[in-house]
Formats: sequence, structure tokens, C-alpha cells
Amino acid sequence: MKVIVTPAAANQSISLTINDRPETVTVPPRTTLAEILRDHLDLTATHLGCEQGVCGACTVMVDGRPTRACLTFAASCEGATVETLEGFKDDDLMDRLKAAFHRNHALQCGFCTPGVLATARDLVERLDTADEVRIRNELSGNLCRCTGYVGIVESIAQVIDERRGLGLPSTGAPRVAREATTGFAPFDADIAERPPAPAVSSGTMTVEDGWSVVKREVALNHSADAVWAHFSDLDAVAECLPGAKLTDHDASTFTGHIGVAFGPITAKFEGEGTYRTDDSSRVGTVAGRGKDRGGQSAVEGELSYTVRLAQGDPDASLVDVGFRFRIQGMLGQFNRPELVNGFVDYILAEFVANCDAVLSGGEVRESKGISAFAMIRAVIGGKLRALFRRT
Repeated sequence: MKVIVTPAAANQSISLTINDRPETVTVPPRTTLAEILRDHLDLTATHLGCEQGVCGACTVMVDGRPTRACLTFAASCEGATVETLEGFKDDDLMDRLKAAFHRNHALQCGFCTPGVLATARDLVERLDTADEVRIRNELSGNLCRCTGYVGIVESIAQVIDERRGLGLPSTGAPRVAREATTGFAPFDADIAERPPAPAVSSGTMTVEDGWSVVKREVALNHSADAVWAHFSDLDAVAECLPGAKLTDHDASTFTGHIGVAFGPITAKFEGEGTYRTDDSSRVGTVAGRGKDRGGQSAVEGELSYTVRLAQGDPDASLVDVGFRFRIQGMLGQFNRPELVNGFVDYILAEFVANCDAVLSGGEVRESKGISAFAMIRAVIGGKLRALFRRT
């Protein structure tokens, strides 16, 4: 068994005051404050939700300021005073908040509650008036997955009123001024050099003698030689097609399957086919047929593609795609022009994006198969694009 031993020299001793108790922990430099609280001091009221600083479930007070424990390096808290939910025992404001949360049904599932209470106590102590808009803005860093902010906001407003009724002034500012703790520095993604996305034309879709016939033009930002070499490799093409899997093939025939899901209807078409390519004309054809395992649907089709140079750009190419097919059985109900157009656009967009990634030296994205949701999104997107083109 391989055992990973952390060198002692890599660890660092950190001294803090946590809930009025002096604590010293020795941990690796990249340890977060949340890890110290939960894993070393068993203060598990500090919850970890997203671990990206978004949900606020890990909020604790560090030197009087609400702080994301999951984004704060423990080493940056050397000498700091930390308050977790466990440390507010017999705290008048926190006790009033807990009672108000209970009274207004603001606890709900309870997962976000420790972080919300930490923020809420800061608001109750700091804000002079019970302004709902201000409370909601200040709470925007704490996400409630139960979406029940009404009770939370009402509870905070009530306790602010109670504090004012007792004649206790608001602080108007965090209790202790301290230099902000360090964490993960924000950065802007550099997308200036990202190449433009491949384009799929709208094309046409017709019905001829019971066959659905689809034609599209695809633009790729790679030379025709590179694209043809990729399209001539049946394994590479199948890998780029969502939901498709080759099980066997030789120089001209293949077997495999492709999965499709239309809401409650799922099918796994297993079938066989033939293919050929012509290097001189850069034309490829694929013909195949298959049935799903339940035997409730069958499909047969023919695909042809021609790779040609893009005019005026030797590093770009165009692919003319022609696809004719017919579906029998349960899935035949989806063989309508609008649905087929959206379906083909979705499949081609996924396929072209994968081809572009591979040709650029990357990898095929993880396939999520072919889903009704994705198809509906493509149909709606196509309608919107058509609408804007008309206007």
C-alpha cells in the first residue's frame, strides 16, 4: 500500500482565538480556515456548501467581519479572533435571532442557517434601521436553497427593532477594523485569443418519398487536408458524435450503437452499416440501419459529406453534409420537420465542436448523449434566430 507522508517542514503552526479560547494548530500552508474549524477543532456548525465562496454557508466572524471560511487560508488568520456559531452561546442578539428564526419559520432545511445567522447577527448589530431592501442586499452573499428569504428577512428586521427598543445603538461598522484576509485572488479569463466557434448553416429539411432529407454546410477553422484526414478516420468521427459508440469495423463495414432520450422515451439503436471514402474528391458516405433494444423503433439512413477549401482562407474549410433517414415505431412521432431541424442542428453543433477540439489538439468533451432537453433548446434557438433574421 502506498502511503503519502506530508513532510513536517511543510506544516505551519497558527495561533488564533476561536470562540474566546486560544488555539494553536499545525497544518499545511494551503489549509483553509473551514478545514481547521471542522476537521481539527470539531466546530461543525460551520457548513461547507459550494467551497467556492458563493453560497455563504461557511460564513464565520473573523475579527468582527463576516468571512468566507472556505476561501480564507488559515495562515492568513494568524492572531485573529474567530467566532463560529458555537461561540455565540448566551449572546443576547444571537438568542433573539434564533427565536425570531423559529417564530418566522426561517430555519427551513437548516443547512445554510449557520452562515445566515452569522451574517444576520452582523446586520442586527450594524444596521440602524430595519430596511428590507438593505437587508436583502446585505444577505445576497448567503444562498438559501429552500428559497425562503421572507422569514429570514422578517426575523432580522424584527430583531433590529427589538435592539432599537432596548435603546442599544447600532455600530454602523464592523466591530474591529482589520486588514482584509487573503484568499484566492480574482482574475479575468483571457479569451482574446480564443478562435471563433465553428459555424453550422441553417440549411434545408425536406421530406422525399417518406425519407427526411437534411442538408447543411459546416465551417471549420482548419485546413481541408486536416479536416479530411479526421473525417476519414471512422473511430475519430464516431468519438465526436454524441451518444455513438463503435463496437467493431473493418475497411468498409461497421457495427455499433447510439443512444437517444426523448423525455420518458429512451432508445439504444444497435446496428450495422457500410462506409467508404474517396481521397481524390474528399467525399465520404455512410449508410446504416438499426433497432432499439425494445424493438419499438427502427431507423435507417445515409450520410454523405464533402470537404472543400474555404474561399480565400487556406486554414479554413467547408463541409457539405447531406443526411437522409426514416424512423419507424414509437420515435417516428418525432419525425417532424421542425423537430428534425432542431435535432440535426444540435447534433451537428456538438459534433463540429468536438471535431474542432480534436483538430486543435484538445480532447472530445464528455458526452451527455442526445437528450430531449437539448433538442428542445436547439429548436427554440433556431426559431429565435429565424425570427431575428426576418426582422
